[in-house]
Amino acid sequence: MNFRQHLTKKRIIWSTMAILVVGFIGFQVFGPEGAPKGTITENARVQDLRSSVLATGQVTSSTDLNLSFKGSGIVRRVAVRVGDKVKAGQLLANLDQRDQVAALTSARGSLASANANYQRVIDGNSSEEVAVALVAYNNAVAQQDAAVDNARRAYHNSSLQAVADRSNTSTYVPDISGTYLGDEEGEYVITRIFQSIKISGLESVSRVNHETYLPVPIGSKGLYAEFSDSLSERTSINDQWIIEIPNRRASDYVTNYNAYLAAQRSYDAVIATAQANLDLAKAKARPADLAAARAQILSAQGQVQSAQAQVEATEIRSPSAGTATKIDIKVGEVASSLEAAIVVQDVGSLYLEADVSEANVAELKAGQEVEVTFDALGPDKKYRATVSSIDPASTVVSGVVNYRTKAILDPVSEIKPGMTANMSILTGAKPAVLSAPIRAVIAKDGKKFVRVVTDAKSKAFTEKEVTTGFEGDGGLVEITSGLSEGQEIITFSEE
Repeated sequence: MNFRQHLTKKRIIWSTMAILVVGFIGFQVFGPEGAPKGTITENARVQDLRSSVLATGQVTSSTDLNLSFKGSGIVRRVAVRVGDKVKAGQLLANLDQRDQVAALTSARGSLASANANYQRVIDGNSSEEVAVALVAYNNAVAQQDAAVDNARRAYHNSSLQAVADRSNTSTYVPDISGTYLGDEEGEYVITRIFQSIKISGLESVSRVNHETYLPVPIGSKGLYAEFSDSLSERTSINDQWIIEIPNRRASDYVTNYNAYLAAQRSYDAVIATAQANLDLAKAKARPADLAAARAQILSAQGQVQSAQAQVEATEIRSPSAGTATKIDIKVGEVASSLEAAIVVQDVGSLYLEADVSEANVAELKAGQEVEVTFDALGPDKKYRATVSSIDPASTVVSGVVNYRTKAILDPVSEIKPGMTANMSILTGAKPAVLSAPIRAVIAKDGKKFVRVVTDAKSKAFTEKEVTTGFEGDGGLVEITSGLSEGQEIITFSEE
């Protein structure tokens, strides 16, 4: 091979390599159609737009009760099992309550007695009770009359004796016997008239023959005079003897007199008491009596309420209807007060609870639709809920301000309390609007533009001013003017 041939061959090789390099560079810069490198386009199209707020929440029961005993004690009964439906007020479990029940029974007895007493005060005493009070009064009168009579008789008969008148010619006196039965105080005067005697003073008797030594009646009130000898042997005509009733000279006079006065005082006191009891038995109810009887009822009611509270402290009753989902007590074990023993939830009335950041909470309002998936049930199963409330007060979680949002779930048996929920809250929607990727919109000088492709191969474009509207999920925005359906627009370019 000569030099010329060798040089020609070498030129061909280098020329070929240069063409390949230039072609490669052109391909990298302009692409298959000669477009600038890294250019991405899309067509404007009419579609439905939706705007959503995403949140992660948890399934919560509208009834979620951790129930416990108010007091401590031995568990005597557990009336439900896990999964049982319960009604409001239903007894779920109780401790040993014998002492508390006994106290309640006693308190109820006191209340019944107080009510009966109040009714008796209103009705007044029965005729039988009035009759009993009257008998008691009459007995008291009879007893006190007898006591006063006995004391007066003892006072009147204080060592009675005859005293010779100072005009008598002898000092002889007759013996006095018997008991003075009269009520009057005064003197008996005995005068000798020959062989007989005359009685004057408290009683008057013209003459009483005295022919024997037997006692001679002094009037008719129980006293006798006894002369031991013939009247003519020791006495003279017209001699007189005086019997003073009572005998104030007697040694027992003062004692008997004081006893008589005491009997009179006792009479007055006892009869007054008996009379008051009788009047009370006959009397109608007074306002003060009614008030006192009502006060007894109130006091007894308080005792019943206190005893009832002690009984209730040994019981667990469901405050509302639901399902027993957890039981942490057993019969025979000691339960501690205020320690959760039974959980009741309403598994048929569930809602979602999630914390939404302050950046998104302004978009939320009650009634918005929520699309939900659950980690436990898989992403393919979608469920529906509705926003029910947004707490007005914030909750700070890990330094981020959030607002507690609740959504009501449609009832589905497979959804359980405690499940993690992935929530997509629909905050807005627009059907069948012209839209474009929001990244295709360029803001300049207070206006908005999109780059509309004018040559499909070279991706040459022109900027057109547009007006945007509703912003939806997926980075899409409504184009209200400046663009037509199907127009190709640049959404990304490295230039």
